Amino acid sequence: MAKRHNVCALGAIAMAGFFTMPDKSGQFDAAHPRGAKVPLQSLGVVTTNPGNPETFEYVVSPARPSSSTPGTLTAVAQTPLLKNPAAQAREAAARGDVMFLRGQYKPALDYFLECVRLQPGESDYHFKLAATASRLDQPRWVEPHFREAVRLNPGHAMAQKALAQWAIQNGDIATALRHSASAIALMPMDVDTIAVRAIVLSADGQLQPAMQLIEPLLARGSDDLQLVYAYAHLAPKIGHESQAAALIERALKRTDISPAFRPRLMFAAAGLLDAVGRHDEAFAHAKAANALARRPFNSAAYSELVNRNTDYFTRDRLRALPRATPGNRRPVFILGMPRSGTSLVEQILATHPSVFGGGELGLVAGLTRAVATAPWAGGATMPRCLDNLTLQEANSLAAQYHAGIQSLGSAAPVVTDKMPLNFLVLGLIQVLLPESRVIHCLRDPRDTCLSCYFTDFAIGNEFTFDLGQLATFHRDYARMMRHWKQVVSLPMLEVRYEDLVADKEKQTRRMLEFLDLPWDDRCLLFHQNKRFVATASREQVRKPIYSSSVGRWKHYEKYIPELLSNLP
Repeated sequence: MAKRHNVCALGAIAMAGFFTMPDKSGQFDAAHPRGAKVPLQSLGVVTTNPGNPETFEYVVSPARPSSSTPGTLTAVAQTPLLKNPAAQAREAAARGDVMFLRGQYKPALDYFLECVRLQPGESDYHFKLAATASRLDQPRWVEPHFREAVRLNPGHAMAQKALAQWAIQNGDIATALRHSASAIALMPMDVDTIAVRAIVLSADGQLQPAMQLIEPLLARGSDDLQLVYAYAHLAPKIGHESQAAALIERALKRTDISPAFRPRLMFAAAGLLDAVGRHDEAFAHAKAANALARRPFNSAAYSELVNRNTDYFTRDRLRALPRATPGNRRPVFILGMPRSGTSLVEQILATHPSVFGGGELGLVAGLTRAVATAPWAGGATMPRCLDNLTLQEANSLAAQYHAGIQSLGSAAPVVTDKMPLNFLVLGLIQVLLPESRVIHCLRDPRDTCLSCYFTDFAIGNEFTFDLGQLATFHRDYARMMRHWKQVVSLPMLEVRYEDLVADKEKQTRRMLEFLDLPWDDRCLLFHQNKRFVATASREQVRKPIYSSSVGRWKHYEKYIPELLSNLP
C-alpha cells in the first residue's frame, strides 16, 4: 500500500537513523504500529512525489516476514528523498531552533553545522551557527559565520547587528561601527538596534551622537531593556549615574526579563549605585547578579593545576628543558589577577609610540593546547608532556607565537600581551619565549576580589561569582607567583596599583626603563588614547587615574566576611 506524507519527517531519517511511522498511517503490522520507529535499513521506498516535491511516498509490504519483523518495508524507488539537502537542512534548522530556545546550545550547534554543510549558500544558517557558537564561547565559529551571513545577504539585519555586537566585545571598533551602521540603516526604528549603535558610538568616544540616538526614546518613556542597558553604560561618562540607576531599577521590576539578561542589568545597577555611594543597594544587586549568572568552577582542579606546576617546574627542570632559540624581545606579558590594573598598565604603555597594545591575546593558550595535543606529547598531560619536547618542536611553537604577534599588523618594537591568567604558564613562556619580559600587576587582594565580584564577566573567570571561590583562587594565584619568582629567569617587574595611583609618573618611568624605552610625556595622557579596550576596564582607562577605587572594599566590609577571612 502506498502512502504520501509531508516531508517534515525527513529529519528523523537523516539524523537519527530511523523513520517514525506517520501518525495517520494506520497500523501496518504488529512490528510497525502508528508512531513506531523503523530502522533505516528496513525503510523501503522514499521517493519524491513528482506532483509535489514537499511530499514523499513509501510502500509497506509484509511479503518477507522474519523472526523479528512480521513485515518489512520494500524498496521500489531509485531516487530517495534523503538526497534532498534543502529538505534535510530545513529539518536540522527546525531541530536546532528548538534546542537553542531550550538553552541546549551544544546540540543546537551540531544541527546548525549540519545546515551549513548541506546549504552553505543560505545566509540564515550561518547566522544561527554563529549566534549559537557565541553562547558556547567557541569563537572559531562566530566571526567567520557572522561575516559569511552578511556577505551572502547584506540585508540580513540581525546578522549585521550581531556582527557589530561581537566586534565591539572583541575590540574591533572599525567593524562594529560599520556593521552597526548597516543594521540601523536596515532597521532604523528597531530599539534594540538603536541601543547597539549607541553602545558602539559610546565605545568610540562619540558620546553626543550616542546620546542623541537614545535620548528621544527615553524621553518618550521607552522601557526597552536593551535601551536601558545602553543608557546604563553611557551614563557614567556623562554624569547621569543617578538617572540611569533609577531607570534600571524600575526595569528590574519587570517579569519578562530573560534569565540571561537579568544578571547583566543587575551588574549594571550595582556599578551605578556604587558610583553614587548607595553601597548597601549596590551589594544587594551584585550578590543577586552573581547568584543568577554563576557558572561552574572547580576550585579543587585549579588548585591541583597549581600543584602540578610547582612540582614540575623546578630550577633544575627549567635548566634542563630545551629553550627556543629564535631571539625576539618584542613580547611583553602583562599578567596578574583580573581587576589588578593590567588594563591600566597596558593603556599607559600603549600610548608610547614604540609600543603596540595587543590586548588579551589567546596565543599562549593556543600554544598550551598545541603542546598538550601534539603527537610527541605521548598522551601525557601538561606540564609533564614537556619531558618529550625537542629543540625543534620548541622553535616551531615559538614561531607560531611570533607569527601571531606579526599578524596584529604593527611594526612597533614592543607588543604587549595582556592576558591576566598567563600567570599560570610562565614556565612554558620561559621555555618557548625566553627573551620576553613580564610585568606583574599587584593590588590589594580585598579590592581586587571585590572588583571581580562586581564585574559582569560574560565569558570566562568563573571563579568570580562566589566570594569563597574568589578567595581560594587568589590564594592559589599568590602561591603560583611566589613559586615563579623563585624559579624562572625571565625579567619581571612588579607594579602595584596603589603605587601607580599615588605617583603615575614615577611608576610609568619604571616601566619604560624596564622595557628600555625612552621617556614620552604622552604616556601620562593615556586616557586620551583612542585605542579601543575590549576588557571590563574599558571605561576606567578612558579617565585620568583616580584614587576612589583604593580601599573600596571598606564600604562593603560587613558583607564580605567569607572573603576577608580566607585571603592571605
